[in-house]
Amino acid sequence: MASDKLRRWYQSGRSGLTLLKVIAGLGRAPLFVSWNVTFRCNLRCGYCGALDAPRRECETEEIKAGLQELYRLGGRWITFGGGEPLLRRDLGELIVYAKSLGFQVFVSTNGHFVPKRIEDLRPVDNLNFSLDGPREVHDAVRGSGAFEDTLRASRVAREAGLPFSFQCVLARHNLDCLEDTLAITREQGAWMMFQPATQWLDSSTAPNPLAPPVAGYRNAIAQLLQLKQAGAPIANSKAGLRHLARWPDATHIRCLAGRLMVMVEPDGTLLSCHQCEVERFLTAEGKPAKTLAEQFHGTPPPRGCVQCWCAPVVELALICSLKPEPIYNTLRRFF
Repeated sequence: MASDKLRRWYQSGRSGLTLLKVIAGLGRAPLFVSWNVTFRCNLRCGYCGALDAPRRECETEEIKAGLQELYRLGGRWITFGGGEPLLRRDLGELIVYAKSLGFQVFVSTNGHFVPKRIEDLRPVDNLNFSLDGPREVHDAVRGSGAFEDTLRASRVAREAGLPFSFQCVLARHNLDCLEDTLAITREQGAWMMFQPATQWLDSSTAPNPLAPPVAGYRNAIAQLLQLKQAGAPIANSKAGLRHLARWPDATHIRCLAGRLMVMVEPDGTLLSCHQCEVERFLTAEGKPAKTLAEQFHGTPPPRGCVQCWCAPVVELALICSLKPEPIYNTLRRFF
């Protein structure tokens, strides 16, 4: 176990050097990669339209080639997501391959398939489970049995010795059950990160029916700040929560899209982020004509975006702005 900790410190040190170079304006690198390996999903959550996004999926060898490219460009942290990534039978193979290259690997999942696929997941550095609230709240949006699936997945992960965390999308249905949600999180021995639902469904420009009312949402963030101060297992920093409290008003934050982080869609399309390039996200078809490296070099970082509400990205932006409290908050969670 000591060797694993040393390896993590070594990899974190190398990633830190890349981070500092980009912060100083010395080039760009896709240090953080989010690869949605599929938009297929076993659930149909009320605030997510990913299932409707028509996409060809990359074959196993295409993804492996893409991982090589991204690693050569400076990629070191990768999250496999979706849709539901465990619907891909080759996910275990992709995890092992990414680890062999030197990536730290994260998987974002609704948990349904975790018990049957736990052996494939053993190499991951962290599992991230979706949790919207207590059983009746979670199942109302995700479907009957989804809550039990999430708790079963967290139990199996804990028994396997795998680190895991939760993410909660703040939407119309769950603003008044934050303490109950955090009680579940504490019982599971994990952290919970909160972020607002988008104002549109992922696969269209249609309004999101579960986007939270602004006043109620801001009251919820104020409550989270109080709970954070009282020691609740909230992964967001206080600075991050204060930024999210301004949703959906235009709010400046240091943008790292295309500079330090990228997203890859199931068909191999590379985006700086969905927020900045929603048209490319919606209209891409078939297989991209360019490699990931060519797409990265040919896609200039966006400018002027004032709508950054993805909580992990907000935390990274604040860290790269050298804000002490988010830096300490992250170190406390991982080290």
